[in-house]
Parts: sequence; C-alpha cells; structure tokens
Amino acid sequence: STNYSHFYKCTTSFQCISVGSEHDMRFLYCACAISSMLHNWSAINIPAATSYITSCKSYDGAFALIPGQEGHGGSTFCAVASLKLMGQLEHVLIRDRTWFWSLVRWCVARQVKGMQGRPNKNEDTCYSYWIGGALSLLLQANASFENNSCNSNNNDGEQQSVSDHLLDLPSLKEYVLSCQTDMGGFSKTFGAAPDL
Repeated sequence: STNYSHFYKCTTSFQCISVGSEHDMRFLYCACAISSMLHNWSAINIPAATSYITSCKSYDGAFALIPGQEGHGGSTFCAVASLKLMGQLEHVLIRDRTWFWSLVRWCVARQVKGMQGRPNKNEDTCYSYWIGGALSLLLQANASFENNSCNSNNNDGEQQSVSDHLLDLPSLKEYVLSCQTDMGGFSKTFGAAPDL
C-alpha cells in the first residue's frame, strides 16, 4: 500500500506536490475523484475533508478555494462534487435548506447570457461547465432528498419544488456557440483565441 500522506495538508486539503505547493479545494476535488475511481478512500479523512469544505462557505453561500475568500464558480463545483463523491452532499447541503437554496440562487444568478464565475465579472464559456455542473449535482441531490422525504412522509411541510428551467438554456447555448472558433475549439469569450 502506497503512503500518500505527504500530499495531505493539515488533514483537511491536498496539495499537488509534497513541498511548497498550493493547497485548496481544487486538489481536494482531485483527491476525491481519484479515490472514487480507485474505490479506495483510505487517503482521505472524510469528516475532516467535509469540515474543510464547509469552512470554505462564503458569505453568499458559494464556496471559496480556501476559507475566508470569495465564492467562485470553479471552487463551488469542486466543493459540491467532492461532497457528492464522498457521500456527504445530502448531509451538508440538502438538509440545510437555507444554505441549499442560497447556493442554488447564487449559481442561477451567475447567468448573464453565458455564465460568470463571480458576481460582476465577465462571462466565460468554462463556467457553463463549472456552474452548470454544480447546479446539476445540487438539483439531482435535491430531487433524491424530496423523493425520500415524500416516501417517508417526513417532508416538514416543504412544498417548494425545483424547476428544470432555472437557466435560460437557449441564451446559454447561443453564448457558448458564439465562442466557437473557425480553427476549432471554444474561446473564453467571443472573438478570443480558443483555450486548450
């Protein structure tokens, strides 16, 4: 068995190399994705990782890369996906309905025509994935939670249902396709060179 502990930082997040590396939500997500693919969670302290993720909650309900920073689309996806992979999404977000709906609102509010990663920033095609992915995971988990609540007759009177039409999908599609380039691929914004 390989010892991966030199990649584990302060029992709460991972880093990409053993010395002098950044350590934030991105690397925790990578560790969760690898653990899920390998069906081996021995390198992750799930309660500590879950606590780290919740400590990265921003004032607006989104997730930051590290505690105390501004919420961001990429780190929000990494946090939500990590919780999902660890089997903690329902425990952390779905049962806290106020935080859940705050995060859903935050994700939906990122749409201008395309999606932006943070409030008052320009649209960028990559956030169609990051925000769209986070929103999809949240809504799937919510649907499962609501089905389980209805089946157990314990829905606490919550009647709010999730619409599949939270985003203006035709506008989002139009924005993303407007960033497709003649040389292939998609640029971040209209008229820019494609990203690799």
